[in-house]
Amino acid sequence: MLVTRFGRLLAVVFLIPWLALIGLGGYWLWQHGWLYQGLGILSANMALVYGLLRWRSHSAKPLLVEPIEIQPNPNWPDRAQLAWQELKPLTERWQTERDVLTNSSKALKLTNEVLARVARHFHADSKYPILEFPLPYLLKLIVLVCEDIQHDVLDKIPGSHAVRVGDLLRAKQAVDTLNKFRSVFGVGNWLFNWAGAALAKARSLLIDKGLNTVTREISQRLISAYINKLGYYAIQLYSGQLTLDDIAPTEVLTAASQQDIAESKAHEQSIEPLRLLVVGQVSSGKSSLINALFGEIKSAEGVLPTTSAITPYLLERDGLQQAIILDSAGYGGLMHGQAPEALMQEWAKVDVILMVCNAAQAARQIDTEQLNAIRQYFQEQCPNQALPVIIAVATHCDRLRPVREWNPPYNIQQPDNAKAHSIRQACDALAHDLSLPPDCIVPVCLAADKSAYNIEDGLMPLIHEHLNAAQRVRYLRCLRQQQSENYWKQWRKQAAAAGRLILDKIG
Repeated sequence: MLVTRFGRLLAVVFLIPWLALIGLGGYWLWQHGWLYQGLGILSANMALVYGLLRWRSHSAKPLLVEPIEIQPNPNWPDRAQLAWQELKPLTERWQTERDVLTNSSKALKLTNEVLARVARHFHADSKYPILEFPLPYLLKLIVLVCEDIQHDVLDKIPGSHAVRVGDLLRAKQAVDTLNKFRSVFGVGNWLFNWAGAALAKARSLLIDKGLNTVTREISQRLISAYINKLGYYAIQLYSGQLTLDDIAPTEVLTAASQQDIAESKAHEQSIEPLRLLVVGQVSSGKSSLINALFGEIKSAEGVLPTTSAITPYLLERDGLQQAIILDSAGYGGLMHGQAPEALMQEWAKVDVILMVCNAAQAARQIDTEQLNAIRQYFQEQCPNQALPVIIAVATHCDRLRPVREWNPPYNIQQPDNAKAHSIRQACDALAHDLSLPPDCIVPVCLAADKSAYNIEDGLMPLIHEHLNAAQRVRYLRCLRQQQSENYWKQWRKQAAAAGRLILDKIG
């Protein structure tokens, strides 16, 4: 919580007259008959401070305290992002409530509402969605929240490491006692010095209003921070983002990548690579695309499908670090219908799907069915994982009208000839049929008798552009793998401990 420049300026304006009065000495002012003038100046200063507070409170900028910014986790799945967005109207509603932080019943109600709203996003079918978590993860959540609060208190409250809680209680009792004497003194002051008492009363009202304005803003900031921080960790808990280990999920190779790297005879790796799956109809140009990505013959090309299962290739390119390209069997034709089981299992193990489509072929139903099956699979089978980045690669664009013309490069964004117009129309039609954004469609030419077109200038920059989204998919994929391994590891450890306990009892 950082003090704004305006807050510092306001503090200086507030303190200057007090310091001046202390310097001159109240007794000296009284002795020379200037006490009332001094009190008048002080009251005018309080009015100025109050006016500044009122003016700034109606502006869009923060008053005295910068907001405590809590950003959502970029690795959250879509369902978690929706849960985070629902916290905003909840925050706006609770900021108008009074005594939220000092009233235990209101604080408990707020906590319950935040947890319940988040839990319903992930366990809507449960009778008690707020209770859908394992006990060790709740303990982990408590540890994380306590650590955050500890750092906030130490970093942002001066002297917090030295002041005891008992000191705060004794200070409160002393202030209460002082206020009692103050009320008695105030009655006497009105009897014997009504003018000074009136000025003091005016000053007190102005100070109270100013303090109320400041207190209200700080309270709103704290309520917002509490809701967002609690909501953040609740989303981490109910979406399965919390891990009992402190290892980053992407720092350990998954079993699928270990097997693929072993098959490609690569060197030993320590960081999970990006995984790209190439899918498409029979003869759409999948093998030609893989060969173009590597710049050499990696996958056999032909009219018939050449990969009966999944074939991994290790790809290393500038700017891409390391990636595994997975070649799959072509669908459609004799394989028309439900996706093969081997291919379906790969959908949850990849970060990018390159769907290869023949731009010169108008039939899109098979590609649409395949893509809809992928989307449905993640909605039903993997709701807490992110859908892989999907890029449609429009091949055979050299066969579009006019067929005999081929003189790349072509300006697809602002077509200036008939061939460019044909390529642009084919890409727009593909985006419409597959329900993909136009910027996820890239036209290429992979013909053997022509140089590869738009791989280096189109496809690779598009993959780089979507790397952040792909890294998010990779994180969630690795997190699920790590949690699954830890789940069975804990069962084995508990079974071994139970076995030793039984043997000790028998012995």
